Amino acid sequence: MPVRRSSAYFPIEKAPPAPFVPSFGATPPSLVGRDSQITEICARLDGDPAGSGGVQAILAPRGIGKTVMLNVIEEAARSERGWTVVVTAGFGDPVAELHKAVCKALDQTGKQSASDSRRTVTGASAGAMGVHASLSVAPRASQRRTSWGDDLTEDLERLAEAAAEKRSRVLVSMDELHAVPLVKARQIGACLQHVVKRRRLPVVFVGAALPTMKDTLLADRRSTFVQRITTLEVGNLSRSDVRRGIEEPLADHGCSISAEALDFAASVIRGHPYMLQVMGERMWQTADHGRRGITISDARSAAAGAEAVLADHLFLPTWKELSDGDKRMLAAVALSDEDAPVAAAAGEAGGVRAGSVGTHRRRLILSGMIRPAGRGRVALTHPQSREWLRRSISSGEISV
Repeated sequence: MPVRRSSAYFPIEKAPPAPFVPSFGATPPSLVGRDSQITEICARLDGDPAGSGGVQAILAPRGIGKTVMLNVIEEAARSERGWTVVVTAGFGDPVAELHKAVCKALDQTGKQSASDSRRTVTGASAGAMGVHASLSVAPRASQRRTSWGDDLTEDLERLAEAAAEKRSRVLVSMDELHAVPLVKARQIGACLQHVVKRRRLPVVFVGAALPTMKDTLLADRRSTFVQRITTLEVGNLSRSDVRRGIEEPLADHGCSISAEALDFAASVIRGHPYMLQVMGERMWQTADHGRRGITISDARSAAAGAEAVLADHLFLPTWKELSDGDKRMLAAVALSDEDAPVAAAAGEAGGVRAGSVGTHRRRLILSGMIRPAGRGRVALTHPQSREWLRRSISSGEISV
């Protein structure tokens, strides 16, 4: 009986890798418009660990590239300075996760963590002066740890001492810093303050967070650590940087783009770093994975799909995190006949109490969905969000 040949599902010829990375937190092959800001942060981190520059935080809405900047700073610290880099994030139990990362770094340096050893009584004898016990330190190699965080300060001290012996330092890097609960932030801050200020050990800190952290952690007046944080707010790219961010990766991969297509792509991207990566990859795919030059037709075909990705990955997740009042005011801004309506009018149209308009306005600005537009007016930060909000509200995809 003849064997039926199955259909071929995978492409016969593997497509060339795209020169764009449309994924949150992934470092693109060509990073444009951020060099001066990264250099500024690194220069501060290279100063006195106990000074104001020893604690840095990058603030930006989703998709602007704060995590990418964090990745570049971490790699520069390793490759250019030889620092020990401890990488963690603010989700889950940030104290425990930081402790795990510190212990992992200790293992790599060959140092033993505080909880990897324990004192045990190995012998006792009675004499004229009483009972004498002999103590020894036994390794806990076969003992599984059941808790993290208790020995964080001691283990970070050990890691910093190892770095100091090499005339180096430790860089603690924490992404999603805004997600750290206040009580945990105080605990981490107290640990870092003790190691840096009291022990004078070389530990510096850099984090990345949404601007909403201004109203949470950065508003904590009880934390000395928080008061030391120097923030850098990062915004959209310039039009010239957007053009470079499209042209240079394509050229490096032997692909051209027409001037008309490049102008159109820049107008669609509107300075948004994540949209740049999405639009770039879509155009690359449309042009037979870069096997031919990108035309205006390719750019137009890519635009619709790119805007849908932006909505699903950026606008919708942000919308879900807003309060009901925030949503009503944002919807009123999007549905207004004016590009920059008066905030008070938008609040009234959204059914927000007059006394609460300022609160909702501030929260929406911190969320990255609106921006001040002068004389009490506000405007949508992302022009693409207007069409998405109007369409989604009309279709019932989102409710107000």
